[in-house]
Amino acid sequence: MGNTNRYIGSMQVRVPAYGNGSHEVKLAGYALGNSEGSSYYSDTSGVCEQSNFSYGDCWFAFDSFSQTRKKNVLAYGVYVNAEKGYSNIGASRGDARIDCVSYQGVITPTGQSYTSGSVARYTKYRLQWTTNAEDDFERENSTCQIVISDQNGQNEKTVTLANGATSYDLDTTAWSSGTAIRWKVKIGAYGSGTVTESATYTLTLVDPTAKVDDLRPTSKTYYGFDAVFSWAFTGSIASGAISGALQQGSAVLQYRTDNMANPAQFASVSNGTTHVTVNCANLPIGSYQWRVVAKSSVGTTHTSNWVQCTNVEVPISVKGTTPAADAHAPRAVTNRFSWVFSVDNTDSPGTVTQRSAVLYFKANNESSWHQQSVSGSQQYCDVAANTFTAGCVTLDWYVVAVANTGTKATSAKITVSTKDARSTPVAISPAGEYLDDAVQGITFIWAHANITGTAQCGWELSYSIDSGASYLVLAKADNAANRYEASAGTFPSGVIYWRIRTKNTDNEFGDYSGAAIFAIRRAPVAPVISYYDNKPLAKMRWQAKEQDGYEVAVDGISLGVRYGTGKEWQSDAVLTDGKHTLQVRIYNTYGDVSPWSSCEINVQNQPGAALAVYAEGRWGEVLLCWGADNGYILRDGELIAKAEGSTYTDRTSAAAHQYIVRVFDAEGYYTDSAPVLAAPSVPYAAIGLRDGTDWLAMKYATSYQNYSKAVSLGGSYQQYWGKERPVWHDAGNRVVTHTISHACKREGELLVLRSLAGQEVIYKDRDGHLAIGVFKDLQESREHGCTALSFSITETQQEVVKYDPV
Repeated sequence: MGNTNRYIGSMQVRVPAYGNGSHEVKLAGYALGNSEGSSYYSDTSGVCEQSNFSYGDCWFAFDSFSQTRKKNVLAYGVYVNAEKGYSNIGASRGDARIDCVSYQGVITPTGQSYTSGSVARYTKYRLQWTTNAEDDFERENSTCQIVISDQNGQNEKTVTLANGATSYDLDTTAWSSGTAIRWKVKIGAYGSGTVTESATYTLTLVDPTAKVDDLRPTSKTYYGFDAVFSWAFTGSIASGAISGALQQGSAVLQYRTDNMANPAQFASVSNGTTHVTVNCANLPIGSYQWRVVAKSSVGTTHTSNWVQCTNVEVPISVKGTTPAADAHAPRAVTNRFSWVFSVDNTDSPGTVTQRSAVLYFKANNESSWHQQSVSGSQQYCDVAANTFTAGCVTLDWYVVAVANTGTKATSAKITVSTKDARSTPVAISPAGEYLDDAVQGITFIWAHANITGTAQCGWELSYSIDSGASYLVLAKADNAANRYEASAGTFPSGVIYWRIRTKNTDNEFGDYSGAAIFAIRRAPVAPVISYYDNKPLAKMRWQAKEQDGYEVAVDGISLGVRYGTGKEWQSDAVLTDGKHTLQVRIYNTYGDVSPWSSCEINVQNQPGAALAVYAEGRWGEVLLCWGADNGYILRDGELIAKAEGSTYTDRTSAAAHQYIVRVFDAEGYYTDSAPVLAAPSVPYAAIGLRDGTDWLAMKYATSYQNYSKAVSLGGSYQQYWGKERPVWHDAGNRVVTHTISHACKREGELLVLRSLAGQEVIYKDRDGHLAIGVFKDLQESREHGCTALSFSITETQQEVVKYDPV
């Protein structure tokens, strides 16, 4: 009934039978095993089971049969067995029918991609093909193998794929050593097993590509500092590849300079890292080029372009070397050699410090250099005493400093003396003092000094009692002492000069110090009062030795120290009648003071004939007249002036006062006039010179309040801890300022007022205001036909009037 060479898919068999009545009918169909119908496959059947069915509607499905049994059905037919009920068999066998789907059994593969061209080594590609089959079932169930070989068809490799496969992921890594890859596909039909091959396709193998670029830094690096060198590794993805981009596996960094034949390696990485930190001390100073030579993860080499850079060395120097040239480094003491590490440029990415240094030194009687090292930032080196060879007189030394960048700097060579400098000691104490060594001796203190700073090894102290004309040695010793106590009573009274000289470490005396001066103090004996009187202007004389000054006190109140050898005193103030105590003591050249000497006097004034005084109030002043010569004027009991002749004009009053004229006779007794009351006439304001004779009348006021007075106290406020408010410290001085405003109508008045500026003047007005002092500023403004004036008078100190000695 069919060609059994084909592949059979679905199969159903129609048997010309029908069910009879309503009884359930069950028919079972079996594939025959031979043409005689003598055998069938009883283990496999198709069942048709119905209660009733029309003629020819008995179908047996054999889709699940094997190809062998399906082919036997086509070749030999079907054996049907009624297993339940009964049925009728049709009369015509031609009504029997086998419905099946069959296939030819040959599938033809054809390559789709990649069938020509090139592919990259170490890359995956998807090889694809199509199959020519009668239906999808045949296509999906066909067997598939891909055969791969090298360019010569050698080293063939067959890979069995899943049924119906139409692609294969080719990894070119296994074939990377060749120049090409050949491939083809073998497809086996599911039913017939017939294998059909595609054409053989050849693909050329090429190396994968990658780019190394974006190198940094591109301008400069700094010698001795770390720098991050970075780059980009970009692997290309071949057209059509299904694997990722090529990855970096390792890289080497190289540099070169103009005078290098071959580049040198200075860093590397062993993985995909595209940056590395490099200390640029490994690179040459100055101009250089660098590049990256990278290997991919599959071993291909990829090289960047060269990048131009400059490796900048931050300059350093060694300065401030001590001891300096021609200074001293005494052999007998420990010497400190110091220097200053200097960074001479601000163009630096970080801090440049000293990492280490080496001191080199050589004495003049040596041929080789000695060296001592220091580490870290220490910028000095101590050389122990007696390190320098004996007998040397000079020493050469220099320093080589190394920065933390590795840069080195060498100082200039310096020559110093190994001999100790001569000392220049200083006499400290006593100096400028008055001393008394009668009970306890004087202690002398000095300081040994020289430019090397070495210790004192000996000293000699001498003194002079003739102002330095000659000196006597007081004491000496070979030690480092800086003081000496003399015995009590060593020095005579008077001025003493003393000096010191000291020895250095070479046991040599230096120069004498400058002379210090002190004086032996012995208090003078109290003076002897040899004369005194009982007059109102009491007088006293005394006798004394060693007097260079004296001090007088009246009734216990000191009149102050007066310097000089004079031994007489007379009071410049009138003593009241009655008992008074006079005292005197003296000071010698050295400021020593004697005890007080005292005497008691009983003053009894003996006035003469009565003295008549005439007082007259005049414009701006008071005129006093009396019948005697040279009187003293007392105003309200206060001595204000000494008059020459028998008249006196008081210009310094502005109101009524009581006046007394006091006249002394040749014996020193005085006579007071009867008091008189007088006042100046001041109808307007007036101003004139302190010692003048004229007044300028100031008739016109610019306002009702044309006068003001201000007092400023000299002193300061001081805030102390624990006190809530400040404490006032009075300096004892006062600034009293009078401000006056008037107006002048005539130009002549204005000229007079201007001429008074800067001179001592007196101002007074009818309200009793009085100002004695100086004005320096005058403000003027012209308005309403007159000149408005404003000025300030600052009071000045007036000399105190005292009685002349008689």
